[in-house]
Amino acid sequence: MKKDWDDIKVSRRTSGKKYFESTLLQNISDGIDYLRQEADDILSELDSSEFKQQIDEMDLEEFGEDVLNQIDDVVIELSNAKDDLIQSEDVPDFIRDSSKNAKVALNRDDDYIVMAKRKFKRLDAKRDDIDPEKTNRRIIDLCDKAIFVNNSNPQAYYLKAKALVNLKKYDEAVEELITCLALEPENLDYRLAIADVNRLNCEFNDAIDVYNSVLKIDDKCFEALRGKALTYYDWQKYGQANKFFNQANSIYSLDEEDMEIWEKCKD
Repeated sequence: MKKDWDDIKVSRRTSGKKYFESTLLQNISDGIDYLRQEADDILSELDSSEFKQQIDEMDLEEFGEDVLNQIDDVVIELSNAKDDLIQSEDVPDFIRDSSKNAKVALNRDDDYIVMAKRKFKRLDAKRDDIDPEKTNRRIIDLCDKAIFVNNSNPQAYYLKAKALVNLKKYDEAVEELITCLALEPENLDYRLAIADVNRLNCEFNDAIDVYNSVLKIDDKCFEALRGKALTYYDWQKYGQANKFFNQANSIYSLDEEDMEIWEKCKD
């Protein structure tokens, strides 16, 4: 059945509140207004001197991160539902184009990236209430949205690659990182990331080649020398691993974990 797209007109009255001709959209808008008012009340309570006397600042920071992540989840669900609707065949092309252009104008790709980074922070905390696979898939979804809005933002591809690595999808991660490098050819971090993923994927020759390409630009690059050492260790070429651990350690002191691996190469 053909939809009447005039039904989604919006108007503002003197109160500043939005009023939609669509009953469905009006219900959603009223619900958001209610949540906004509840949020204002909660923030006012949290900002009260009585509350501040009863809670440690670190607890408040953790609480704040949890709230932001829950808000992110709600926003993602709403955004996905809206995108599914807008991308359907029933929707005129001008509405799809208008939606994308609005996101570009508002730099929404940066918003998606901020949400993705926030989710990585939750992963790094290694909390029991977090599902790593689900969280990484949400990160990928956010990055895809950022790329749809702005396909020239290397951060979106880079964060997507990190999430793909966490899911052990190494070949896909390398493809995203190659795009990063195409956008910023001088960025050595992207080359190092490609080499690291090749090492994890047991593509040892490729990993060494990429590390060497970094060392041609900066022959004192600690990350490249350490990466070569770890690659040769995984490759069971312990003499070579020992050589590059020694070179890396001469630049910066290796951490305890690397030192333990290095000791095994000396046996």
